[in-house]
Amino acid sequence: MKMNTIYSEMINDKKIACYLSEPEPCQHKIVIMSHGFRSSSIGPARSFVDFSRLLIERGFSVLRFDQPNSGNSDGDFLNSSFKEWIDTTTFLSKKYMEKGYEVALMGQSMGATTSVVATARPEVRGLISCLILWVPDPKSEWTDPIEAIYEEMGQKYRGRFWLEAKESEFFECLDGFKGGILLVYGEKDRYISYELRQKVIKKVGSMGHKVMVLKGQDHSPWEYDLIQKVYTEGLALLEKYIKK
Repeated sequence: MKMNTIYSEMINDKKIACYLSEPEPCQHKIVIMSHGFRSSSIGPARSFVDFSRLLIERGFSVLRFDQPNSGNSDGDFLNSSFKEWIDTTTFLSKKYMEKGYEVALMGQSMGATTSVVATARPEVRGLISCLILWVPDPKSEWTDPIEAIYEEMGQKYRGRFWLEAKESEFFECLDGFKGGILLVYGEKDRYISYELRQKVIKKVGSMGHKVMVLKGQDHSPWEYDLIQKVYTEGLALLEKYIKK
């Protein structure tokens, strides 16, 4: 049995669309999923939905949500702010901690970057159990003008979003995280350079955590059989670090 609740959370004067799925009875352990840039709470090829169903079967609650200015949440995508993404993920993490949940964060692309940076926020530092990171993009190589307006696949946005991501100190936040980590990249990611991917892989590997590189795969989505293996490794990580 599971319970689904659709609700909105007011964060920074914007209504954030949230979708909470929980097993019955609730076991007070939750995975909070952060989608990527130009995406929404269903994830690439509905992968967040599919993974959440597996998680619920194993006793985990799942919170999927649309970042501000994305999906069904308030705001114009043109005004997207990475800082707001961090605020939102941090707020939701803290909320569920205060309700007695043990919290893990999962993210895809810029949602994975957001998840890492959020763990360093004072409100939740040292309290996140583990991270599932699908293709995090540190954006440390970004150099384009910040006030310029760009367009990708029908969406316009300001360069400010990438500057805020660059200034968020991804690697410093990653280095300070003490919980478990699963890192996943596609071998042929078109958006994140090989050199930058290798830097993240080397860092996570040196910390003693699991790294998966999916042969022949792009940034997203991934082949069905391969993503099933990613789900399996994600479940293993969660069950190792969350003991409730």
